[in-house]
Amino acid sequence: MTLAPPALQRPPSEQYGWARFPETTKRVPYGRFRNVYLYITEECQLRCSHCYMGERLERAIRMPKEEVFSQLRYWRKMGGDKLTILGGEATMHPDFEEIIAFANHLGYSKVILTTNGLKSSLRKLRRMSPDLFAYVQVSLDGGSAASHDQIRGRGTFKIAAESVKELCALGFDTRIICTVNKTNIDDCLDLLPFADEVGVSLTKFHVFSGIGTGRENEEMLVAPSEWIEFYETKLAPQEGKWKTQIWYQPTYARRSEMKRFEDQGYLGCIGRTLDRISVFPDGRAYVCSYLFDTDLNYGQMRDGYMEVNRGPNEFDLFSRSMSHSACGGCKVGSCAGGCPAEELVMGGASCREDDIVPVCRLWKADS
Repeated sequence: MTLAPPALQRPPSEQYGWARFPETTKRVPYGRFRNVYLYITEECQLRCSHCYMGERLERAIRMPKEEVFSQLRYWRKMGGDKLTILGGEATMHPDFEEIIAFANHLGYSKVILTTNGLKSSLRKLRRMSPDLFAYVQVSLDGGSAASHDQIRGRGTFKIAAESVKELCALGFDTRIICTVNKTNIDDCLDLLPFADEVGVSLTKFHVFSGIGTGRENEEMLVAPSEWIEFYETKLAPQEGKWKTQIWYQPTYARRSEMKRFEDQGYLGCIGRTLDRISVFPDGRAYVCSYLFDTDLNYGQMRDGYMEVNRGPNEFDLFSRSMSHSACGGCKVGSCAGGCPAEELVMGGASCREDDIVPVCRLWKADS
């Protein structure tokens, strides 16, 4: 039987912080393109029912190694410091190991991998030093094979769970990332005892966005009020019970909670602060991941630099919301007009629902 550590005491302004901010981390100061998300390939072995990549997986474009190197150099010069390597399944790139080594050589302070944890991924990671990664996060989308396999494919829960266990044993800082949806919302917290058992450092929960393949599976969507209820009534009571850190993005909040988020450093929409950039193998560069299905990309990579999209783009969309708010009248300062991306994707703003305010789904601590 694992004994729970004593509950941590925090000042009132940090009561939410137990879930957002692990004790040893510092908050990321906002800064232009500090967080770089590089999609080195769109190839993937899976076709998950909630995948935001959508049709990209079918075209399976791979970024050539020299282009990857060029991107890594460019974004490092632009201020990039925290780098996340993704796909598809990033480990399917034939030059994956060389890419990770080069990113470390360039001096990114954190190099992070997101993986599905299948056997081919584990084989490559076995050959690599854990020191090359700040952490490796493995997707486990449910606390059981029943829910996970329904989303990601038969037999994948067992394989990914075994990969998590081995990566922990090999010395990798290993984390679990779970996309919460109607299929797994009732058992996803069962990941916590597993995480403690094998030595996972952090377990992250975020809400299903309903883009990409998710547009075809709207029955899996969790409504804003349901998500708030989940993290208030199911996730919050887990405080102090587990060794694994628990982390989640609020995404939606009650109006009364916004002042507390602002005290923790929340400055509103990443689309206005330009804190991050996501770049795909076709060169499209987006600030907001919620707009990946659109042509509103911030820019296009050409010949080693980014050319800003001269047509309608996401920055225009986010800037306009400050004077023409999604809800018809801004409720709180940091909201600054609601989430126009949400309004575009969902056909309506969550803040039209009484007492609900959108919190940028991309806001995060340096975890």
